[in-house]
Amino acid sequence: MPLSALGYDPDDLAAAMANLRRQAAAEGIEFAPRSPASLLANTHRALAASAIVQAEDPGRFEAFHHALFRASFGELRDIGDAAVLRGIAAGLGLDAAGLDAALAAGAGEAALREAAEDARRRRITAVPAFVFGGSEVVVGAHPPAALAQAAERAALGRAEKTSG
Repeated sequence: MPLSALGYDPDDLAAAMANLRRQAAAEGIEFAPRSPASLLANTHRALAASAIVQAEDPGRFEAFHHALFRASFGELRDIGDAAVLRGIAAGLGLDAAGLDAALAAGAGEAALREAAEDARRRRITAVPAFVFGGSEVVVGAHPPAALAQAAERAALGRAEKTSG
């Protein structure tokens, strides 16, 4: 669907995207400029592919995940497209045909359902979302200091449980 279909005010969207690109650039991450006519991909297939790679080749999951991110946000490629996913997989030396077959067979779907249920249980309603220590949840973009505080709270909670 086009970005404009999300219903954001065009000026607010442009300002938010510029801010996101600026913050990402400070971390060495490239976000391609989007216009209201830019298409947003349905990422379900990419998420299922990620679940498959994580289960079958966990050593390559991080590289696959980063390649999906770069393709979607840096190159504005449709990571919901099977050919794009095959190309990313092949570029990383993964079995692209095997991944395609696993997707066609519905592999990865159970992992996505479990992740969605876990998110509902934790009341995660947006991305990014961070879970520390299994219980401390931070939803949305926050400064590093806020994430560090959440990690400390989670560590203190674990320490209290083991010493009490």
